[in-house]
Amino acid sequence: WDATARPAFNEGNPTDAIIYELHVRDFSIDASSNVPLADRGKYKAFTYPSTKLTVGKTSTATGLAAIKDLGVTHIELQPIYDFGSVDETGEGNQYNWGYDPKNYNVPEGSYSSDAANPKTRIVELKQAIMAIHKSGLRVNMDSVYNHVQDSTNFSFEKLVPGYWYRRDATGTKTSGSGCGNDTASENPMVSKYIQDSVKYWATEYKIDGFRFDLMGLIDITTMNAIRTQLNGID
Repeated sequence: WDATARPAFNEGNPTDAIIYELHVRDFSIDASSNVPLADRGKYKAFTYPSTKLTVGKTSTATGLAAIKDLGVTHIELQPIYDFGSVDETGEGNQYNWGYDPKNYNVPEGSYSSDAANPKTRIVELKQAIMAIHKSGLRVNMDSVYNHVQDSTNFSFEKLVPGYWYRRDATGTKTSGSGCGNDTASENPMVSKYIQDSVKYWATEYKIDGFRFDLMGLIDITTMNAIRTQLNGID
């Protein structure tokens, strides 16, 4: 992992990127992916670089091989931070796109082989990113800093009540996100947290790019600081 470099993006201009967005579970959950059963719908599905589906005399690339054949430059992973709607124990709801943040700096456990072991999700996500990088593709992360799933029980609301959320003149939480709360990124320590979080994913997990969900809800000063910070990393 430490020795694995980011693939070069030789096209040069950001507008030359060809981005393939995907959902981690949907990427491999169907039997036709030919990913081993235990790894379907999981981070580890990306570690099989040459899966195929053979019907009669015809073989068709599946999984990572199929995406690489398209000629894309980047894979954009829909949310891989810990989101609240999927029950990691496997007992409750098992499907969501993930736009309901719970723990921004923790990988989602339902995509790991053992959600009860905190190390497993970290190692297996890094294995997935390393495999994608070795295939010559870069990895973008879909980031949802504009709102949280449960504004009452969100960890930062418990720590400093009222600070994380944007409010109108009456003190009511705004809802430009449509989710009942908006992140007050203009507050200095909220801005710092978002910047630190993006830097953490870019360095610790070697994420190559970020797609900000409803980026217009994040203040311009914070976004410019993130841009400068990421330019310094890669």
